[in-house]
This record gives sequence, structure tokens and C-alpha cells, in this order.
Amino acid sequence: MNFVSLSKTYDPKPVEEKWLKSWAEANLFSSHPKDSHDSENPPFVMVIPPPNITGALHMGHALNNTLQDIMVRFWKMQGKEVNWVPGTDHGGIATQNVVEKVLKAEGKKRTDLGREAFLERMWVWKKECGNTILEQLRRMGCALDLRPENMRFTMDEMRGRAVAEAFKRLWEKGLIYRGERMINWCVRCGTALSDIEVEYEERDSKLWHIHYPLEDGKEGSVVATTRPESMLGDTAVAVHPEDKRWKHLIGKKCRLPLTQRIIPIVGDKAIDLKFGTGALKVTPAHDPVDFEIGQRHKLDLVRVIGLDGKMTSEAGESYAGLDRDACRKKVVEDLKAGGFLKDEKPYHHSVGVCYRCNQVIEPLLSEQWFLKMAGLAQKAIQASKSKKVIFYPESWERPYLNWLENIRDWCISRQIWWGHRLPVWYCVKQATVCQPMVSFDRPAQCVSCGNGELEQDPDVLDTWFSSGLWPFSVFGWPEKTKDLNYYYPTTVLITGYEILYLWVARMVMMGLEFMEKVPFKDVYIHGIVRDKHGKKMSKSLGNVVDPLVLMDKYGTDAMRFALAVQTVPGRDIQFAEESLVGARNFTNKIYNATRYILMSLDQASPEVIQKISHYVSHPQELTKAKLDLADRWILGQISQTAKSVKESMVNYRVDEAARIIYEFLWGDFCDWYVEISKLSSSGKKAEVLGIACVVLERCLGHLHPIMPFISEELEQALSEKLGLRPGYLLKKEFSDFQFALTAEDADRIRFLKNLITGIRTLRSEYNIPPGKQIEVQYAKLESRSAVILKENESLIAHLAKIQGSIAADKLPSKSLYYPLSEVTICIPQSEVDVNKLKSRLDKERSVIQQELENLSRQLEDKNFLSRAPEEKVDEIRQRHTQVKQRQSRIEEVLKNL
Repeated sequence: MNFVSLSKTYDPKPVEEKWLKSWAEANLFSSHPKDSHDSENPPFVMVIPPPNITGALHMGHALNNTLQDIMVRFWKMQGKEVNWVPGTDHGGIATQNVVEKVLKAEGKKRTDLGREAFLERMWVWKKECGNTILEQLRRMGCALDLRPENMRFTMDEMRGRAVAEAFKRLWEKGLIYRGERMINWCVRCGTALSDIEVEYEERDSKLWHIHYPLEDGKEGSVVATTRPESMLGDTAVAVHPEDKRWKHLIGKKCRLPLTQRIIPIVGDKAIDLKFGTGALKVTPAHDPVDFEIGQRHKLDLVRVIGLDGKMTSEAGESYAGLDRDACRKKVVEDLKAGGFLKDEKPYHHSVGVCYRCNQVIEPLLSEQWFLKMAGLAQKAIQASKSKKVIFYPESWERPYLNWLENIRDWCISRQIWWGHRLPVWYCVKQATVCQPMVSFDRPAQCVSCGNGELEQDPDVLDTWFSSGLWPFSVFGWPEKTKDLNYYYPTTVLITGYEILYLWVARMVMMGLEFMEKVPFKDVYIHGIVRDKHGKKMSKSLGNVVDPLVLMDKYGTDAMRFALAVQTVPGRDIQFAEESLVGARNFTNKIYNATRYILMSLDQASPEVIQKISHYVSHPQELTKAKLDLADRWILGQISQTAKSVKESMVNYRVDEAARIIYEFLWGDFCDWYVEISKLSSSGKKAEVLGIACVVLERCLGHLHPIMPFISEELEQALSEKLGLRPGYLLKKEFSDFQFALTAEDADRIRFLKNLITGIRTLRSEYNIPPGKQIEVQYAKLESRSAVILKENESLIAHLAKIQGSIAADKLPSKSLYYPLSEVTICIPQSEVDVNKLKSRLDKERSVIQQELENLSRQLEDKNFLSRAPEEKVDEIRQRHTQVKQRQSRIEEVLKNL
């Protein structure tokens, strides 16, 4: 442990580096499995959502890992054996895209390098980027055992064998199959995507109305489409059998514009009567709905768009080789020239894009590997309904179940190079005859014919396949390890809602399939970090915030606190840098209060110090001392605060815990008790300082999970000053301390706080300088309150900066007043510049009136109320109430003047 000496001002950088080094040297975050579970006190276990090795961490990572670290530190301080498993994810498509961009800047393509050389380059990237991520997690203060031997990676050998074993078991159960299906194809990434890897964006486009004449040249049908280039692959026109506009055409044939093909007009109840003209061009090879219609009517498949996004030879000579976008332009021109284009309208619709590169998805028929999901999903549904998995907040359970209940088979193969290569081997000699073999290692020979010449399937698995095994593969599965036996299932998963289906649901299904237990009991869902205007952070918008920059500027504790206090479960954060200013001020407030207490201890005798040390070690002894009202109040407050903070943490309400600690430390302790303690007599020094030290130490303990650096620094300084044995807060055992304030005391302190706050409010409203001593009159004073006033005259004078007070039977004339339920506070009007004050309040009234009108308009706007997020509407309602109250007070003050 290092000797702590507090400088005049707090500089977080050296403090953070000092404790990061100290924690690491003490091996504070390691965990060791025991031979058996203690059913009364099971371990607290979390696996980190492994960040992709795509680059530096962003604010989303900062939020997620801050929340995890808070939970880890909290439960470790509750005496739990804690294991927070670190690791990184290979990131599949995302990481390959990043490295390909690096190669592009060098004037190269991955195909120039070849598969083996490219993979060597990827492993170099993994090492560099992985080290960067680990350093950032360390800087954030994450209580992770980051020693190399403790790190996991989704593509290390142990995880690789786990993936191969999982694939093999699913294959042997008949759950994995290979087949030609309509899939989502990313032209940019050159690979298939699963349904939930497709994101949807609202875009402005056009809806083209095209005439398809009948075979004999007579008037046919008019179809509406957003993709005229795909018409070159049409093999039918479909209409609803009950559509009066077109049902007379069913069974006839029409001529496909721009081609010589004759295609049928079929009747199908899947047609949306309200879309476009009600007649649908059917392109079975390039649309999932059209594919199903094609299957029902045995239509041909004409592939006109290739894997590279260019038109194939089947599109015709005029269009073959064109990019799909260029082809669209030419098709529209040719339709106009041929007289087939009947209308062209602006159209706003949802477009599927790749979740990694944002390119428009191309639905294509392709032979891929799939995993049957219905049976796996059913187990997960039952686990959720039987409360084996509990969501925080509970509102996320319904969307999760909806997705599982409507699940489709998962396309698990990807046509990229970076990832777990499919553990499937083919016989080169008789590939179409011999059975494929599934093995992590290369088989010695073909099991069907004995041939030794084998080749591995070139595809890799979807990155989420290996991620789905993460909660048990990190503990050595499929081996029956001591870690797996002790640490699985884990306690909680903390993650963002954006990967609820991509990752959370799949982990539950895989856990139930391979371990016959859910991988975690609780799932804490947090939102995403948006900018202060509610927009998603992205490089293209220029609103990305680097957490390292914030940590350097404001301190890591300030960033952690700002994130924690704003994190309502399941809701997005509108993050503004201004919130870190307030968090930094909070840091400084705690630091300065601690310095004041330590300087007071410097002036105390050894006997007093010894007595205070005893109180800190045995706080219950304070209850035997003669305590003033303020002493009893602060002890009752810290006792209640401890209970409330624990309750909030247990229920994953980190935001509530942060707010409770903030309000107690800044308000009750610093602004009230520390100030009141300055009035104590020398004879009570040991008790008052003892109480301050007990309260401070316990506050630092409650604060530690959220702000670990400053709490550790100040705790060590306090312990050294009191001659107590130093120890890390994570390992500190706080003796049980409970103190209940009597109802009478609670009522007296409430009255005093309201009175002093009222005087301070009057000062603020009437621009009376804080340090100016004023006289106060109390009108309509109840007898019981008069007794409390008399007993606490010096305290009120000190905190409210008044030089005298008198009781009045009625409201004095020419006075400014502030009414309370038990007394009305009055100050002479002569204390203020009335004209200047009226001018200021008139201006403020005008501004407030304008804001009130704007807020009212929003709350009366039905479109806003139906479309805006619930938390945004609540925020505006609260602001409306606050502004209305301020308006009433201004009117009251002006009337008073």
C-alpha cells in the first residue's frame, strides 16, 4: 500500500495510475474455483460481452463495462467470491472489413494476398487491437484479471475446439443441414447474413408503375415496383383472386417488357391489395415473398443479379455486367422509351441494409448451411416463462419471446475468410458420393472410401455461433473442468438491447442445448449512448465521443458516475459532455470535504485520534455517546442510505444508487452536517469528528463501485490519518451499523432544513449576497416551532447567514416573505434594490412564458405524443411542471414587491 498525502486540489491522473498499478500488483481481481458450491453464498459470475477487435472502444463499451464493474465491485464488497471473465471477440465480418480498408489504403485486396497470408495479417491485427482494448478496459478501472493467461478469445484453440464440438453435436442430431434457400446477401462484404443481421432504414425512393401487355398485345396489368432492375428476372405476374381490377386476367399470359419472355398471370392470396396497383411482378430468384409464390405456382427461377451485385447474362445483352444501380437507371430509361412506364411517384419505404457496412441487402438464392431453430427456441421460451431467465427491465421479455416464437432457421455460413472455418471435410476423389466429415482436426482419410485427399469447406461460421457458446466455452467446455463445474451457470448478463436477438437469445438456446441449464439467471438490458440531441453516435455524423478523451479531461471517476447516474434500465442515454462537468464537481466536493476532515484531525490530540479510531472501527459505540440532534440525524441518514443503496444495486438500479449517494454526500453530509459540525464545542470534538469519519468512510465504501479511484484514495488517507490498518476497499469488511431517527427528531430536523432552505431561497430570489448578514422576522410561528428555533439559534444563524431574528404576530409591512406550513419567513424590503429586482423578474417571466408555450404545444401535439419515446414525453411533462411552478413563484414575488 502507498502512503497517501492529499494535495490542495484533486488531480485524477496520478491517482488513477497509482491505484491501477497497486490493484494489479495485489492481484486483487483474480478468482479461484472451489471444490463445491456454498448454497448459502454462491459465487457472483459474469462473462464480459467480448468487444470486437475492430479498433478502440466507444461510449457504448464505456457504459457497458462501467455497469459490469459496478456490479462486480458491489458484490465483492458484499463478501461474494467474484469472477468476471475477460475476453475479446474475433468479430467476423466487422473485423475483416476493417482490415480490408487498411489493405485498400495500401493499394491491395485480400485476394491479392491469398487466404493464408490474409489470415496472418488478421492475427497481427488481433494482437495489436486486442492489446489496445485491454489497456482501455484497464484505464476504465475494470476489476478484470487481465493477465495474459486469463484472457479468452473467441478464436483461440480452446474456443475453436468448443465451436467444432458444438457443430458436430448439432450435425449429428440432424439440426444442421445444407440447402439452397433465399438468403440475405451483402454485396460489399461478399457473404450471406442471417435475418437479424439485416437492419432496416427509412429511405426516400420511387415507385414505378409498369405496363405488362397481354401476350396478344392487348391491355394487360400494371404492376408497381421499387426495383425495376429485378423485372428482368420476372417469371409471373400475381394478383389477388378477389381483386375486381385484375381477377379476370388470372390464367392468361403477358409479355415481359424489354424481353421476349411470355409469363403467366397467377392468382395468389398473399398479394397485398393496398400496395401499388394491386398487381405484383414476381421475381422468385430475388425476393423472399416472390420465392414462396414461385414455389406454390411452380415458377421458373431466373437469376439476373449475381453475388457481385452485377447483372448476369440472364438479364440480357443490354444489361449484363451493369451494376444493379446502373441497371435500374437504364431499365427505367428503356421502359420510358418503349412506352411501358405509366407512372413514377416519390415513395418512402423501409430498406434492408447490412448491419456492418450499411449496403443495401440483395435477396438471393444460395446454397448455405443452416441450423434448425424451432426446437431450440421452444426450450428458451419455456425457460423464460418459468422465470429461469429474468429480464431487467421486465418490459424486454415480451419482444424476446415474440422473436423466439416467430424464429426461422439460422443461416450460419459466411463467405469470408476471418472466422471459425466450418469443421466440414469433403473427399476430393468422390465429393458427390462420399459423405462429408465433421471434425476440428483434419481426418486421416475419407470414412466412405478411404481416400486421403480431403479439402475443408471454405466457408466460416457466423461470428454469433461462437459467441453463443461464450458463457460455457470460457470455462473450458466441452471438457468437464473445475471452472465449468463451479462457475456455470453465471449470475447475470449485462448487455445492450441491440444484441438481444443476435446474442442473448442464442446464448440461452445454446446453454440449454449443451449444458441443460440457462447460462445466466438475470439479464440486465441497458440502452445505447446517443448524443445530446438523441441521435445515434456515428463517424459520418461527426458526433462520436471518445471515452479516453473524456477520462483524460475530467477523470475516469467522473465519466463513470455521469454514465451510471443517467442509466435507466432499458432506456437510451442522451449524453452531453456537460454531465461530466457536474460529475467532476461532485468529485471535487468529496475531495474537499475529506481534506477538511483530515485537517481537523491534524489539530486533534493523540487521545482524540485514538477515540475517533475506535468509533470508526466500532461505529455502534457512537450510539452510547451524548449526541446532538444533527448527530443523530446524520447517523440515521447514513443508515438509511446504506439500506437504499444496497436495495437499488440488488435490483440493478445503478442510476438510483448513484443518485442516492450523490444526494447524501453533497447535500446531507457536505452541505449540512460538515457545516453544522463547525459549530461544535471543543468538548465534543471526538464525537463530532468521529461521526464525520464514520459517515465519510461508509460513504466512500458505497461510492467505491461507481467511483473506485477517488474512493480508494480518500479511504486510504483517512485510515492512515487514524492509524488504522490500511486495506483495499474491495476487501474491507464494514461492521453492521444501524441507527434509526425518532419521529420527533425527524420532524425537528425537517423543520430546520425547510426554514434554512427558505431563507436561502429568499436570498437567491432577491439577489441578496450570500455573505451579507441580514435580519429575519418569523410570522405565524407555531409554539412548537418557536421552541425548535430557540434551541437552534446559533445553527440557523451560521447556515443562513443572519445576524438576528424576531417573532412577529402578523406579516410586517414592506417585507419580503417566504411561506412555510409552520412559519412565514420575512426580510425587510430595504435589503434589496426593488427596481433592479423587478426588471430582472419581468425578463425572466417573459422567457418562462415563451418556454411554457413551447412545452404546451408539444404536449398538445398528438403526433409527438404517439411517436416520441416515453422517456422524452415524461421529460417534457416534468419540465412543464417545473416551469409552471417557477412562473407561479415569480408572480408571487412580484406581487409581494
